[in-house]
Formats: sequence, C-alpha cells, structure tokens
Amino acid sequence: MKSTLHAERPKGVKIAVFDYDAIVYRAACAVESKQIQVLNKKNGEELIFKNRTELYGGWQKKDGGWLAEQKGLTLDDLEITEFSTVEPLENALAIAKHLIEGVLEQTELKGYGGYLGGRDNFRKKIATLLPYKGNRVDATPPYWKDDVVNYLMQHHGAQEAIGVESDDLVAQAVYSSKQNLGIVLEKDYYGADGQYYNFVNQEYFIVNGLGYLEKTPKGIKGVGRIWKYFQVCWQDAIDNYYANCFSDKKNGEVGVYNRLKDCRTDKEAFQAMKEHFLWLYPEPKIITNWKGESLEIDWLYVMQECFNLAHLLRWDGDNIDLKLAFDKVGVPLGKEGLKA
Repeated sequence: MKSTLHAERPKGVKIAVFDYDAIVYRAACAVESKQIQVLNKKNGEELIFKNRTELYGGWQKKDGGWLAEQKGLTLDDLEITEFSTVEPLENALAIAKHLIEGVLEQTELKGYGGYLGGRDNFRKKIATLLPYKGNRVDATPPYWKDDVVNYLMQHHGAQEAIGVESDDLVAQAVYSSKQNLGIVLEKDYYGADGQYYNFVNQEYFIVNGLGYLEKTPKGIKGVGRIWKYFQVCWQDAIDNYYANCFSDKKNGEVGVYNRLKDCRTDKEAFQAMKEHFLWLYPEPKIITNWKGESLEIDWLYVMQECFNLAHLLRWDGDNIDLKLAFDKVGVPLGKEGLKA
C-alpha cells in the first residue's frame, strides 16, 4: 500500500480517533469575535480593528497595515487593548457536537474517541535553538476553550495527552492498528504512517512509504516520509522551527522542494537533506540561543533538532538518531559525494 491523497475510505477501519484539538479550537473560535481597541495617545482618538495585522501588518516587521499610512505616528503612540465578543457556551458545545457527528456520518463509523492537549510536551524541553511554539506565548486562547475541553472529556471519550502532543497519540493509535482512522486537520499527519481523514477537506489519505511532493498554486503539498523531510528542511512557522534559523542564507519552500522532489529512495532523500543543511551551515558556528546560552552548532545539530520537532511518535520513545539513520541508509556524514 503506497502513500496516497484523495484515497477512498480504507478497508477495515472501525474506530474514529479524533485529534480533538482541532474540534476544540474550531468550536470555541466560532462563537468568539476578537478585536482590538486602539487609543491614539496623541489626540485621544479611539479606533477598532479586527486584528493586529490590520493595524500594523505582519507581527515580525510591524511595518504595514493602517499604521503605515499614518504620517508621524508610530506604534509607541498607540495603546492597544484586546477584547472579545463571545456567544453563550451552549453554542460552542453544539458546534463541537455537530462537528463530531458530521465526521461520523461522513466516515460511516460509530465507535470513536480521541486525544487533546499536550501538557508537559517534551518538545518544549528539547528545543534548544528557538522556543517550541514560542510565537504563541502572547496569544490569548479562546474564551470557552477549557469548557469545550471538559465537555469532550466527559461526553466524547477525549483523553488528555501528557508529556507528548495529541498528534503523537493519534499517530500512535493509527500506526498500531488498521482498525483506527485518524480524524485530523494538522499537516504534520501527512508525514506520519497510518490512515487518516481530513475532516475539513473531506479527504482520506494513507501514509505508508516514501511518498511524493507536488507543487500546487497554493504551495507545496505532499504525503509520506518525504513530506516530513520537506518540513525538516524548510520550517513550521506554527511550531516555530526553521532550518535556517541560524544560517545567513534564505530558505524558500520552492528551493527545498527542488532539493527533494526527484528523490525516489530514502538514501537519495537523506543525501539531499545532508546537502541542504550543509549548504545552510557549511561550517560549525557559535550561536546564542533563545535561552541566552552559547552553543556550538553544525548542520547535523540543526537537522537533528528540526527532525525531533517534526517527527510524530509512532510509539512511546520513538526517537530518531540521525547518525544511525544516515548509517542505515548508507549515506556518509562527511562532505564526500556532495554536488558542486
């Protein structure tokens, strides 16, 4: 069985295993309208914006949006207050129930359960370069989030993930039994062995083998191990890891795609990944990480950390040592055999 997108429902599945985090946030966010109130301290004027992007553009540069059109006005001249308009809790719970029932009807499954959360997530402890999901620190969770979580745990068989993420436990459930069908939304699952159903796209997909990448008008898509390799060599802005985080080179998704698109074996893929990270980090270097610590890194150090953060655990303790992986596929760690 090869990795496939748009597959028919896999035969033999009996249990829907939900990544309930997707249900929690879709239900809780659907009944909440977040806005920001902005006070112009120069003239006392108050304005309402949908979000900070509308106010000042992207969060990294903060040089766009409405503020960019105002002469003589800077971000320091503004006082920003976030506020929300929230519908009653029962509306959020009704949406969560409707989403679950809709998936069960679409997949024609009756048995179901799932996982949510990620308390004491190990990835936060092993991230030495950038803080894992550190760009979410200031994000305010939906108002009814905890209430929806409690509802799913009490009425829909949700279990809390501890030490790992819900993604890991869903991936383990589908890896361990072909009777389980992962009900998911996150793109990480497209690189994790198993059988899944994307409930938003209403698309079944099977992950088994190296797989493939494809270039689409909306960006790069893929399925199979090659998709995970692509993520490792590029980035995940949501989880906050970037292959070029301490490189002086730019790292675009098309460039990464071109590196990997013609690989037909894991050996070829590992050779391509090595070449890519050596291009980003041709020599070891000393860096100061997010904790203020001084670290000596090289291409393999960065690749190992990105791999650790991208890889969904197939079983408890499923940690990949890249030195062993390179040896297994027959790719030397030195610079021999590199393309000019």
